[in-house]
Amino acid sequence: MMALTISTVIVGLVCPVLFIGVAESSRILCIDPSLGKSHALVSQTLLRGLAERGHEITMVSSFKMSKPVANFREILIPLKNDFTSKQMKGFLEKPPNMLLEFPSFITRILVVVNETVNNPEVVALKKEKFDLVIVGYFIADFVLGFGPHFGAPTVVLWTGGLSKMMADLVGNPMEIAASQNPFLGHQDSTKFSTRFKKFLLAGVENVLITFAMHNQRFYYDWNFPSDRYPSYEDVRKNVSLLLLNSHFTHSGPRPYLQNAVEVGGLQIKQKPDPLPKDIQDWLDGAEHGAIYFCLGSNLKSTDLPAHKMEIFVKSLGKLKQRILWKWEAGSLPNQPTNVMTKSWLPQDDVLAHKNVVLFITHGGLGGIAEARFHGVPILGIPIFAEQSGNVATVIREGWGLEVKYETLSEATLSKLVNEVLTNSSYRQKAKEISTLYRDRPKTAMETACYWVEYVIRHKGAPHMHYQGADLNFFQLYMLDVIAVILCVFYLAIKIFKIVYAGIVKLVGKKQTKRKLH
Repeated sequence: MMALTISTVIVGLVCPVLFIGVAESSRILCIDPSLGKSHALVSQTLLRGLAERGHEITMVSSFKMSKPVANFREILIPLKNDFTSKQMKGFLEKPPNMLLEFPSFITRILVVVNETVNNPEVVALKKEKFDLVIVGYFIADFVLGFGPHFGAPTVVLWTGGLSKMMADLVGNPMEIAASQNPFLGHQDSTKFSTRFKKFLLAGVENVLITFAMHNQRFYYDWNFPSDRYPSYEDVRKNVSLLLLNSHFTHSGPRPYLQNAVEVGGLQIKQKPDPLPKDIQDWLDGAEHGAIYFCLGSNLKSTDLPAHKMEIFVKSLGKLKQRILWKWEAGSLPNQPTNVMTKSWLPQDDVLAHKNVVLFITHGGLGGIAEARFHGVPILGIPIFAEQSGNVATVIREGWGLEVKYETLSEATLSKLVNEVLTNSSYRQKAKEISTLYRDRPKTAMETACYWVEYVIRHKGAPHMHYQGADLNFFQLYMLDVIAVILCVFYLAIKIFKIVYAGIVKLVGKKQTKRKLH
């Protein structure tokens, strides 16, 4: 009996070790040409998780990891073109019309990304061997050519929810009438006016995608010539897995293919890291709570126009709460005593602190996801892109408010801040939303790693490829079939009319002959 027990223990200890030993360690290359640190952070988080599971990671990015990780090689390509920072500063001076800005934005992004992939260090990677390519998607999908170059499956990681550009990569249906549009937020789709707006937005999106693809084809053909690589169109149809940093509890339920997987909140740690001592002490000592103020990684508080800056300083300086403000350079002019500034803050860890009672944000999806996870009410100040839709969703759910940046005033800002701080319903609703957001069978990281490794195990998982990805618009909606049916129906009617007319004419002739006789 003792021998049997000892044997059982030995087997129990040895088997997991043997299992770990035979678990395949793959070489994974990530190309993340994102121009914003918040986008690259999501890719870094996934890759860190994969590295911890024993995979050998190489990441091409413009942003360095905050901490070194084993099995992780970074190839840092500094951004030579500073148009992003200039453009974001312009957005704070005058909020943009994204429809008008998009074409020039696309054109300049493609130039920057092309410089990245032609950097000597990146070119040298083409001589190596990789088992999987992960693309941190940032508009420039011509980099999908790295997959066929290595003969490796391709996984696309997108920091937002499902859009037409993403859906096309795997053929996922959009269902624009019923699904939530990120630029509109949640609206009642039973109303004709809502569906009309969605229809128009879908049309605009298709035009912009066509423009982007037309411009990208040149860069694809330049980097991946047709004599050695599949066509740009074929590469876009050969994505094995699409990971979306969204979750149905905020983006709304919608149909997904098996290879389109939501991993919303991927960058959020289940257990926050310790804060730097000065920040920890500042938040711990916030007797009346603390407010976290951040405009994201691209927009900078230091670029705020002077009159807008004065509004924030005066309004927040009057509060009894302590303020933790992401301020990117030097000291804050006329800085109130209740304000602490830092050029960069560990946002996820800050929002996890029990004394943070309000998050003043531009409405980026990453920040809202972190506030949702930690149950922190929001005051949104959307500037551009989908930020208005994100904040609109928060308002609809009842755990935040919005202040219009264009009409921002000290009175309005103070009123809305006090409303969220003094009305307990916002805090209560944020906690309910947090519970809903956290309730999953697996964490976002576990889900993402499982499906990435699934694709590796099954050599690209071709059995998950949806035929809809191979069909054009006319084939997908069977317009060609409908056209043939209509033509056959039309011809049948024409033939029937001709035959009928012939019969009538023949019968008429016979009747005429009878009358003559």
